[in-house]
Amino acid sequence: MVGYDGSVQAGRALELAIAVASQNEGSKVHIGYVVQKPAGAPDPVPEELMESLRRTGRETLASAERKARKSLIDASTHLEVGNPGEKLLELAARLKVDLVVLGAPPHPASERLLGAVSSQFLRSKAYPLLVVP
Repeated sequence: MVGYDGSVQAGRALELAIAVASQNEGSKVHIGYVVQKPAGAPDPVPEELMESLRRTGRETLASAERKARKSLIDASTHLEVGNPGEKLLELAARLKVDLVVLGAPPHPASERLLGAVSSQFLRSKAYPLLVVP
């Protein structure tokens, strides 16, 4: 499973997940995208804003799925709403994944090496995790 948000880092994670899957016959790449409440948005978030965020998520996932299928890899997409770390952990559990691939945050080396989502997966100790710089 790869966590994907359309960023450069997530793109590198997707490329590596595709490469790993291509080396393992019968593998499937699950691509997860999480829509989260924007910082500073009112509670409850207006439905038109949430629908716009879901639409962006669907478009981003469709692009990622095309990349995987172009490499002849079986792929499926999953759109979740909520906290990215929590929702991706729940998705990994539902799918019973063998490996989680995430992009490293774009911070300088002097800052945290792992982002919040990667750290959450490490703390869970439930899945092998590959963090792609």
